[in-house]
Amino acid sequence: MKTYKFFVRSTRRGLTEWVIAYDGETEVKRIDRDVTQETVRQFRERVGAELEAEGYVAAPNQYTL
Repeated sequence: MKTYKFFVRSTRRGLTEWVIAYDGETEVKRIDRDVTQETVRQFRERVGAELEAEGYVAAPNQYTL
């Protein structure tokens, strides 16, 4: 099953966020958020739509905006 999952980590410079797309158990791609270019909401909406167009679904227990 093709799924994607968001990850967030706190750093000294603030929050960093990325998404990983999986095909079964295998990591297929990773997309990082550029904190200077888009908000968390913009990132999640853009990446979610992009990955869903490619046939991915959000992993269980992932929230979407």
